[in-house]
Order: sequence, then structure tokens, then C-alpha cells
Amino acid sequence: MALVLKSIYHILNDIKGDPRNDEHGFIGVGSPFPVLAIIACYVYFVKVLGPKIMANRQPFDLTKVIYVYNLFQVLFNLYIGTVGIYNSYWNSAFSITCQPIDYTIRTPQMNKLIFITYLYYSSKYVDLLDTIFFVLRKKFNQITFLHVYHHAGMIFATYVFCKYLAGSHGTLLGVVNSFVHVFMYSYYFLTSFKPELKNSLWWKKHITQIQLLQFAILVIHFINPIFFFECGHPKFVAVIGVTQNLFMFLLFSDFYYKAYVKKRN
Repeated sequence: MALVLKSIYHILNDIKGDPRNDEHGFIGVGSPFPVLAIIACYVYFVKVLGPKIMANRQPFDLTKVIYVYNLFQVLFNLYIGTVGIYNSYWNSAFSITCQPIDYTIRTPQMNKLIFITYLYYSSKYVDLLDTIFFVLRKKFNQITFLHVYHHAGMIFATYVFCKYLAGSHGTLLGVVNSFVHVFMYSYYFLTSFKPELKNSLWWKKHITQIQLLQFAILVIHFINPIFFFECGHPKFVAVIGVTQNLFMFLLFSDFYYKAYVKKRN
């Protein structure tokens, strides 16, 4: 495993990324080492150090902090999704069936899309606060493998996309995921006013269904460049997209079955 990670690190560190990132002065899309270090620190804190620190302490009351955080997430993701779709699929020059990786495209719409891609990448670091809040509130039962894997995996995946694949076929992932987060954090925001909604399986069930729909759409989307359309987009990148989203679909399906089907029966 160590040799595999070392090889991945050298490959990502040696390959020249999208030069348009350098022009915009984006921070955090250089060497993969800081990204991997942050992911390692995150996993260690939420699974080991955090629970150890909180073992003999009272849980923090973060009601007001979480209230502001959820509102910020709704507005931030709404901005990313809206501006993202306007500068991509709303533009007739941008293909939903097969959009290539082309660093030479420097239209105003593409420049704005690259900026939004960077904001989306940055938002994945903000998402880590979800788990930090679980630790500080001693909600350790919610720090599941699915939760931690999803957050850590999204950090690395969006780093790779922002550095090498911005403005290409995978743009739909960021757009769809941003709108899913709008719906999800709107629910969290509402529960700040009406805590009784936390016990509503109707809300939770439909949030999970929307997440499952998201992964299904993305699997189909990434299949296009592999079998049906040719635009110069690397097939191995699309294969990774299919594999990862299919894996997430299976994980969320397992959660859905245990939480809403098996428990109800």
C-alpha cells in the first residue's frame, strides 16, 4: 500500500496540471502532499484524537455555530451550482454528452467555470466541519465509514479534477452535487428551528434517495465517453468516474436498506 501511495504521489507531483490554475493564482492545487496530509490529519482526528480528547468532557453546545454553518452551506452551494451550470451546460459550446479536456479554451465562460471549479474544490474542505462538529458534540455514532470515506475521498477527487480536469466532462458531478448539498443543508437549517424534523424519516429518506439518484446519473454520464461518444476525453478517467460513483451508490444503497427498509420491516 505504501508503494502504491508513493507511486500515486510521484505521478501527480510530476504531471503538469492545468496552466489556467496558475494564471488565476489558485492556492491548494499544486503538490498533492499538503492535500494528502490534510486528509490524513482529518481521519486521525475524527477517528482517534478527537474522541480521545472528548472522552471525559461534556459535549459542546454548537447550536448557533451550526445554524450559521448550514445557512452558509446553502448559499455557497447554491452559488456554485447556479454559476457553474450557467457557464457550462447553459452554453451551447459545452457538451453534456462528451466534453474534452482542453487547456487552450480560455473563453470568459470557461474562465468563470474554472473559478467555480476551484470554489467547489474549496467547499469540500468546508464540508469537513460536519465531522468536526460530530466529534465536539460527541455524536460518535454518526462518524461512520461511509461518512469519513465520502468526505476524505471528495477532497482528493476534487483536487485531481481542479488541477487536471477543470472544464471537462466531469463538470456535471460538481453541478449536481452542489444542488444536492443545497437540499441537504436546507434540511439541516430547518431542523435548527424545528428540532422535531430530525425524527422525520420522510425528510431523511428523500435526502438519501436524492443522493442515490445523483450517483446513478453520474454513472450514466461517465459511461458516455467510454462507449457512446468520442471527444478526446481519456477513457480511463471516465472508468474511474463510473467505478467511484457506482461504489458510492452501493454504499448509500446499503445505508438506505438498513435505515429505511430493514428497520421498517
